[in-house]
Amino acid sequence: MELKYGLSKGVISMVAVGLLMVCTSTLMFTHNPIQTIIGMVLNLSDGTLFYNLWSAPPYDVFLKVYLFNITNKEEFLKGKEKINISEIGPYVYREILTNQNATFNDIDGTVTYQPHREIIFDKERSVGDPKKDFIFTTNLPLVGLQSYLADQSFIKNVMFAAAARTLGSKPVVNVTIDEYLWGYQDPLVQYANLLVPSWIDFNKFGIFERLMSRDNGNNVTVVKNPSKYHSTTDWLLTEEERMSQYHLVRWNNLAGLKDWGYEKLSPEEETKCHLVEGAFDGTIFPRNIRENRTLRLFRKAFCRPVPLTFIRKGYDDEGFDIYEYQLTGNIFDTTPENKCFCYKNNCQKGFQSIAPCYYGIPITLSQPHYLNADPKILNTVNGLNPDENLHGSFCQIQPTLGIPLRGQLRIQINLGVAEIVGNSQLKPFNKLQVPLFWVEIGTEDLPYIAVVLLNLLCKVLPIAIEILKYLLAIGGLAVISGSALYILFKARVSIPGSISLSATEYTAVPIISIPTELLDKCEKRLSLK
Repeated sequence: MELKYGLSKGVISMVAVGLLMVCTSTLMFTHNPIQTIIGMVLNLSDGTLFYNLWSAPPYDVFLKVYLFNITNKEEFLKGKEKINISEIGPYVYREILTNQNATFNDIDGTVTYQPHREIIFDKERSVGDPKKDFIFTTNLPLVGLQSYLADQSFIKNVMFAAAARTLGSKPVVNVTIDEYLWGYQDPLVQYANLLVPSWIDFNKFGIFERLMSRDNGNNVTVVKNPSKYHSTTDWLLTEEERMSQYHLVRWNNLAGLKDWGYEKLSPEEETKCHLVEGAFDGTIFPRNIRENRTLRLFRKAFCRPVPLTFIRKGYDDEGFDIYEYQLTGNIFDTTPENKCFCYKNNCQKGFQSIAPCYYGIPITLSQPHYLNADPKILNTVNGLNPDENLHGSFCQIQPTLGIPLRGQLRIQINLGVAEIVGNSQLKPFNKLQVPLFWVEIGTEDLPYIAVVLLNLLCKVLPIAIEILKYLLAIGGLAVISGSALYILFKARVSIPGSISLSATEYTAVPIISIPTELLDKCEKRLSLK
């Protein structure tokens, strides 16, 4: 007889759902889905949320400019005193970045785009009106170009000095802050623009305008899928650098800087120092950054990549875990890593020439107030007071997502004057590093959308995944157990109303014949007992 249970489709479906929940929970315990979800959210593809944030970063980036005013012009030019300066500022400008004309190349896994930066004056954060405030400062076209000619013939130097005197160009000028930063009329510049327009392609000179202009008009290529990209400079990068998402691979179609002669180098002459490839543009970094890794940051205005050295890990004020980086004290020293930036083999501790990027004019970079520079050079100027807290640079990055949270990059611009010949009025500038101004590029508060995204991915998502894993396991087991109990106690059992023996079910019972004598013997034995 067979007992038959009546199982509905609903019960079968519940058992299947329970099994699916348990299997899903098991997979979540063995393969954490957080990285997969983060990868989907932070997918740099046309039309995605992350693409929109990258195209127009919502960060408020401010450029705080501090200028050095010469306070003893007459005494300095007469050679009676060393140069005295006082700091004025900040004059604050807001930088608006957009990454334009993005082109995705699926074949080599890269994205090519054109970054564009717009600079807008922020009156509320500034100490004054740059169009009304005046400053005494070094006349860069005169002193810079005369220094540029220092290694030329004596006759060329004398001719240039004579032309400068004829045109009325002065070694120290009194101009407004706005004119100094964004351009002032100098007869020498106008003359040079007419004489050699292919070299001096501007008719007025503004040091900040020249610096910021280098950041626009570039074609930049970064790697979206490192496994697809095969570089021609692989041997100069570590595997970690090659496989990092969003690292630069080409700047204006070159892996290095044309200004430093990269395109003329043979493969044997190339070094890592020459490369832009492997650096980051500062807007996004790779996910899951390794602790203690040094990151290279590149901005064209600074004419070279700069290393960000890991300092510590911790938490910020909002509770997000961070890795903190800083520019180390030897960033502009004559180290092997900086060897290729030693312009004309003339290097000084704490200073980096960027002349190749700026018409050969001997502009140099340093940390503000000559922080970590040669003390002998610091002593040539009165008014500089280096302080690590005020003049050092740092950056905080959320390592899981590779999103920069906040930071201040502080760089000073100077004029590195050579031994000038043929122009006696510039003699006080000989072999002097003249401080011009320094700038702090930084962010203040995190934008709302970034805070929401960070909270969702760094705080809510891990907790939600952990809860979901246990809920699926417990819920799946409960569904399966409930279905089993329902089958045992509630399901209809079908019992047949009658038993019929068919030919296949019937088995004949054999009849064995027992002899009479054997039965008699058995009875006797039983009676004896």
